[in-house]
Amino acid sequence: MIEYVTIPAPDVVLTRAEVLKLAAALKQSPPVGLRPVKLAVLATFTADMLQPYIIVETARRGMALSWWAGPYGQVEQQVVDPGSALYAAPADAVLLLLRMADVAAQADGRFLSLGNEGAAQERERLKQWLAQQLHALRAQSGAAVLVSNFAPPEFVAAGLADAAQEHSQAAWVQSVNSAVAEVCAAVPRCYVLDIARAAVETGLTRWRDDRLAYVAKAPLGGDALAAVARLTARTLRAVSTTPKKCLVLDMDNTLWGGVIGEAGMEGIALGPDYPGNVFVDFQRRILSLRDRGILLAVASKNNSAEVEAVLAGHPSCVLKRGDFAAWEVNWEDKATGLRRIAQMLNIGLDALVFADDNPVERAWVRGQLPEVTVLELPSSPMGYWKTLEESGCFDALTLTTEDRQRAGMYAEEAQRQEFQSAAGSPGDFLRSLELVLTVGLVDESTLPRVAQLLGKTNQFNLTTRRHDEATIRTMCAEGAGLWLRARDRFGDAGLVGVVLAVPEGDAWKIDTLLMSCRVIGRRVETAMLALLERIASARGVHRLFGEFIATGKNQPAASFLPDHGFTPDGGRWQLQFDAPRAMPDCFTIENLTGLPIP
Repeated sequence: MIEYVTIPAPDVVLTRAEVLKLAAALKQSPPVGLRPVKLAVLATFTADMLQPYIIVETARRGMALSWWAGPYGQVEQQVVDPGSALYAAPADAVLLLLRMADVAAQADGRFLSLGNEGAAQERERLKQWLAQQLHALRAQSGAAVLVSNFAPPEFVAAGLADAAQEHSQAAWVQSVNSAVAEVCAAVPRCYVLDIARAAVETGLTRWRDDRLAYVAKAPLGGDALAAVARLTARTLRAVSTTPKKCLVLDMDNTLWGGVIGEAGMEGIALGPDYPGNVFVDFQRRILSLRDRGILLAVASKNNSAEVEAVLAGHPSCVLKRGDFAAWEVNWEDKATGLRRIAQMLNIGLDALVFADDNPVERAWVRGQLPEVTVLELPSSPMGYWKTLEESGCFDALTLTTEDRQRAGMYAEEAQRQEFQSAAGSPGDFLRSLELVLTVGLVDESTLPRVAQLLGKTNQFNLTTRRHDEATIRTMCAEGAGLWLRARDRFGDAGLVGVVLAVPEGDAWKIDTLLMSCRVIGRRVETAMLALLERIASARGVHRLFGEFIATGKNQPAASFLPDHGFTPDGGRWQLQFDAPRAMPDCFTIENLTGLPIP
């Protein structure tokens, strides 16, 4: 019996023989600590050869995979029939692997024969067919659904002339992929598996194995199998794992080549030529993380003035001082700096990802702060971005407006802190903020952000229950779901508060009451409860039940219920009220959705 299995890091390239050997070992003796995931696979072609690759790639990302695959070409039969094998053993996720040659043979082989109108009709047919499959699947299963889009055509009917066509075959496939994304966005917990990008990254000439395609109806080549498995594993992990919030970076030999204290600004490698252009590219890609809401911070043993001079004055330095939400440039050990960064940003240590070229520093942080994710950067800076990307630390399947605005929000928060230090009493500070709250009932437009907050809010969160969109939708229909946005003189904090309440006899039970850490201490939590009381009162409900479930991270919410008049009641808390409480006077309310608010 195999007693121990060594799982290589996600960025290590494995041969087919290594994949098969490791998959067999994982089946025989899966390592302790991997999270079980049941995957059901439906494909229009034979996908059995994908199994060992996905077993390995999911293990590399902390999951122990159980695999079930339906007969090839039986997607519709399995999905539509409530008594099919697909639903006999409920899966955590369903993977739909589609190939253009199987679902639209004429468009794949004789595209020119369709004409412009026929091509448009074929795209609409595919869109409607996929929507029918997803709605039928969702009616029978709550599993996450991963839907592959389509690789660019390997064969184009117009040959070299395709690129010059007004309605080219390649552009048509792209338009079909846009339709796939549109359909998935309209069905809860359905996500696109971006096969199109994976095929381009791999190369179309290496995507298909002609021999296996003709003999076994298994068209994916070895490189394609590896690419699909990596993509599937990352997507499965992102379905159930909250992305990390902050990338903490070293400076010397991480963001530029050389040591600034020794080489000076003119001597570091950072510029248009090799090796400086490697670091310039790395900086650009780091900024792309900030653009999608990842916070950036610095933990570097250096003289702060020298580092700031590079950020401000080096002509090739892409990153600037204002791009960093936290700054620890000193001669203290980096574990201490990381603790301060987490405290400064009001996030947990487990939300940090640390990138440092020095293996000694990495080992120190791992030993002192096991909660922090430490990237094992390669010796060549050309591999830095691949390591960061393959880690999946910042993978997210949706991107909200609040995500894109997050970095700017932290800059605004720094201004608030400076303003508060100069203010008089806390009440004077709150009133001077000119805080405006906008409230509304949870609907389809706000549901993704609400689900996101439930998935990642830990500190001011009474229960830290994690619900998917479908569950939240049901709770709102049965009881009440309320969201709250906040803005003040410094900027818009976005959607920062959520309350979900469900009926329980003649009362309502507060299933969820949470608030972003960005507005802690501004009495927004009192406003949320007051608003819930008004809605409940308008529906004839005058009693609320609440719970506080301690997690080790939600201590800021521990006293909320007793502080607001709830009394102990058999392991939870009860509030009886005749009339809703008064709203705090330190902000104004904008009600845009007709809620019963005086």
